[in-house]
Amino acid sequence: MHFIILFLAFGPCQTTGEERLQESQPVTSVFEGRILNAETGEPLLGAHVFLSGTTLGTVTNAAGRYRLSGVPSGAHRLTVSMIGFGRTAVDTLIQPGVTRSIDFELEPRIYDMEELTVREFDKDWKKDLERFIRLFIGTSARADSVVIANPEVLSFSSTWWGRFIAEAYRPLVIENYALGYRITYFLEDFRHSGTVTRWDGESLFEQMAPGDSLQSAVWEKNRKEAFYGSLRHFLLALIQDHIDEEGFILYRHRRSAQHFPTRDRFRTSSGRLIDHSDEGRPFKFSFSGRLEIIYTKAGEDERYIRWERNRSRRPADRQTSYLELNERPLTIDGAGEILETYGATRFGYFSFLRIADKTPREYLPDGLTIRESH
Repeated sequence: MHFIILFLAFGPCQTTGEERLQESQPVTSVFEGRILNAETGEPLLGAHVFLSGTTLGTVTNAAGRYRLSGVPSGAHRLTVSMIGFGRTAVDTLIQPGVTRSIDFELEPRIYDMEELTVREFDKDWKKDLERFIRLFIGTSARADSVVIANPEVLSFSSTWWGRFIAEAYRPLVIENYALGYRITYFLEDFRHSGTVTRWDGESLFEQMAPGDSLQSAVWEKNRKEAFYGSLRHFLLALIQDHIDEEGFILYRHRRSAQHFPTRDRFRTSSGRLIDHSDEGRPFKFSFSGRLEIIYTKAGEDERYIRWERNRSRRPADRQTSYLELNERPLTIDGAGEILETYGATRFGYFSFLRIADKTPREYLPDGLTIRESH
């Protein structure tokens, strides 16, 4: 049983999920401020400032100033990064129509030159890279169309007892040709041991330009398929109390178990997991034991059977996942993202789907909305 410890086309007359979201939330906010060198106090030109997990980002000008507009209200992680300096981030809530000023000072970071060595002909490094791609990008069908454009920035280490660690001295550039996104990923932590994979980092999405309307249509179809049944889809359905309508069935397991399903389970609902009477956001999500989540509107990928190393059965007509909370309660924002780093552990289908199947926070298929945070 594998599992992950969590951190988080059309013609001219048609719109994507991101564009529909912008139309439905016209009242947006602004982040602005200045980025300085912490040692010298000088302004930093070209520092990246972005909202993690979104397509919203900008760079500083010669005066070190940035202005990030079009920010939807709610909880966000505002991240600042620049080559040669340590990355920094702040978690913040913003109201509709507000301009928030936040300044940052970045500490210079000196890299060991051994980290910067490109080991092009190192067989061990290539083997480690293949392993990292399987664990981080994933092994779903969409993973075949994902490329790390700058793998040379990665270094790997392992221990005799089986721990595998990856580090990146520069942001990873990930090109997802299945979903039409280019992702700049600032990898903070990645480690794998036994069947447990955990990572932490910040991502900035950029929509690729489709070659033609056919490619645009394929990308939108793939994005919908990647979103439906995902952890984010489930969490949005949970906080909006639309579990049944969105095709989810929930069971509580009274205690953790090594093998699933267990006999000690019972049906539950969103009302028992989140207090919908509280109009304040973000939302508090809590349960004990383990939560089983069955998505009934899509079947299993054949690759999932190979991934779980259980070739004795055929793919099921539904997808089954499990969640276990490492902290209680967890905080879920209005976009359906868990705010606590490593706040939950996911098993089953949620664990099978990795970076290759990830869509940005703004993406929503037809008929779904994001609840504003206040």
